[in-house]
Amino acid sequence: MLVVVGANGRTGLEIVRQAKARGVDVRPIVRDDRDANELDRVVDVHQISYADPDHYASLPPVLKGATQVIICVDPRTGGPGTPIYDEDSSANVVRAAKEVGAELALYLSVMGAYRWSPNALNRKAFHLERGVRSEDAPWCIFRVSSYIDEVIEGHVRTPDGGRPHPVKRSSRYSPVSRRDAATMILDYLALAVPGRQVCVGGPEIITGEALKAQIAPWREAGRGRTKYKPLPAGDVSVLPDSTRVTFGRLPGDRLADFLNPSGAPPLRVEPPPVYARASPGPHSLDAGKNYKALALLDIDLRYALHKQLAQDLPRLGLVAEGVKLDFARSRLRKNGQSAQVHDATISELVGVRVVDDTGIVVHKSGVTFLYDALADELRCWWTVDEGIPERVWLSLDLGVQRRLKADTA
Repeated sequence: MLVVVGANGRTGLEIVRQAKARGVDVRPIVRDDRDANELDRVVDVHQISYADPDHYASLPPVLKGATQVIICVDPRTGGPGTPIYDEDSSANVVRAAKEVGAELALYLSVMGAYRWSPNALNRKAFHLERGVRSEDAPWCIFRVSSYIDEVIEGHVRTPDGGRPHPVKRSSRYSPVSRRDAATMILDYLALAVPGRQVCVGGPEIITGEALKAQIAPWREAGRGRTKYKPLPAGDVSVLPDSTRVTFGRLPGDRLADFLNPSGAPPLRVEPPPVYARASPGPHSLDAGKNYKALALLDIDLRYALHKQLAQDLPRLGLVAEGVKLDFARSRLRKNGQSAQVHDATISELVGVRVVDDTGIVVHKSGVTFLYDALADELRCWWTVDEGIPERVWLSLDLGVQRRLKADTA
């Protein structure tokens, strides 16, 4: 039994599709029925299982019977400080795979997953990958250089009509299509050795300068900020010979095949974009009121604030069930800090309340935050004491910790 966790994503969908075409017994796993909108076009809805990788207890029951597990959780966010999957999610799946006796847990990662990457998403990918490596289990890591659709959606024509990002001339890429990536992943299952990492790319290496020239005739002007992300800067390429040695052949799809929107390769079945996700809100603790104190937040930032305050409730001895956050009587903190986070503004507040289902106030205090623009990291918490809570401090990127220490020295 092959289990694909995160089967609703673009690569996960293609893996499930190809696995079925090969006659492989495959079980797709998603977090909830809202994640299955595209997957139910590939498999019968009754074949889809549900589990949240952020919550370990939900995983062993749906992984039962698995011999191999492919993990397609990714570092994308629903807004600043609100990752779609928390850092423990990948490790949770690997650990659960071992518990049910699976022979292999293959984690799908990217070449740029480094702590020092200038790309915020790749820094988050590093932490997800680190969680996999920390597990005493039969894991392996499959690193992909970059994807052809990411090149097009970030740098050629953005599906939301925003301005495409510029290309860094000093970078190098070897983009691969989703269908080629899925083919290589399924082929690799028979070759995989636990504890190893393989790096793969497309049939060609393209420098940033060459990429800029190649996509220039097809770039659309766009208007406003796009939610689609650029490729990471730097060299994230993989030598074609390396990919050939690993799989015995090279992927067939090239970037040039996909640049002309009216001349896409035949028989290509591509699901709609999933990376520029719909707005994640409202959060379950959001009362849904348009309070004055929240007026400067956009949907994503409002979701981030509610989610992180909910995560901080256990520190107060409270649980995030059966309660709502009430900002009706809250106001901006006098002489408090404010910060511009993308297209919205967040400020320190006082008088924020936690109200249970019966309307009883179970907690009331101020709310503060930390935003590091360089790392694009936002952390919010209840101001019940001075300083940054230990939980928040430990979750910060090492570079952010260093900058904070330097500022207070």
